[in-house]
Amino acid sequence: MKKVLTIFLLAICAVITATAQGPVDPVSWRATAKMTSPNRGVITIRATISKGWHLYGMTMPANGPKPTSFDFAGSTGVKFSGNVTPSKAPVKKHDEMFGTDVTYWENSVSFTRQFTVTDSSKAGITLQVSYMGCNDRTCSPPKTKKLTVKIPAYKKADGTTGTSPKSPTK
Repeated sequence: MKKVLTIFLLAICAVITATAQGPVDPVSWRATAKMTSPNRGVITIRATISKGWHLYGMTMPANGPKPTSFDFAGSTGVKFSGNVTPSKAPVKKHDEMFGTDVTYWENSVSFTRQFTVTDSSKAGITLQVSYMGCNDRTCSPPKTKKLTVKIPAYKKADGTTGTSPKSPTK
């Protein structure tokens, strides 16, 4: 009986410890693409941030945390234009942990970037997002997440499919 009780108490302690540490990855990512014309489109990358956590901004001081960055080098058959644009401005605040002013987002934020299809037979978007999340007590280690996005068919205003790139099979 003592052995069963000891195992039970150890199991409860393990669950409490794992829960207290917070989520394994406080930021989840999803990406989609939408064609705005037969050969032009926009990719949207959405970050969902766990409650109590924040995702650091795209520019950081040298002594600050790892900034959020996007690398589209794995994409084929597309050419990107402009910069990655967040859906809202980040919060700016002095962070005692890093001893400097930082920017960050809470809850969720979306990022967009325009693209043109240059070769419909090879068109596909593969990107890597590098990021770091923290809460008031701890930070997750910097991470890099790979996302692959199929390019959908262009839909005309009347809802019919127009000429557009083929979706890659990945």
